[in-house]
Amino acid sequence: FGLILMGLDSPARLSLAVMLGTIQSLLSKTAKYALFDPTTQMAYIPLDQESKVKGKAAIDVLGSRIGKSGGSLIQQGLVFLFGNIINAAPVVGMIFYSVLLGWIAAASKLSTLFVAQTELDKAKKMEKTE
Repeated sequence: FGLILMGLDSPARLSLAVMLGTIQSLLSKTAKYALFDPTTQMAYIPLDQESKVKGKAAIDVLGSRIGKSGGSLIQQGLVFLFGNIINAAPVVGMIFYSVLLGWIAAASKLSTLFVAQTELDKAKKMEKTE
């Protein structure tokens, strides 16, 4: 973009960059709404009504705010330590992959707990019908 501002590049490249950025943004939002949001709601299915309400409130309010604030704080700290975010890119990559591995581990554990709770609920229903 700097080359375009200085007149050293063609507007066609700017058009390509805008198009690719738009596609990336659309794919990102589509994946979030199609995959991530329904998955987070599925975690509440085996819970009783009171636990669902309290869990959703805690995650939606506290989790969202703490996550955004924590991410901003980490980014500011990295910029302060390294001078700019480009110099901090290797550390950002390490943080990203650490969080990704933690997320996969948490999703796996949640899957195990979900299956166990679902089986427990099925057993309780079977006892009530007998």
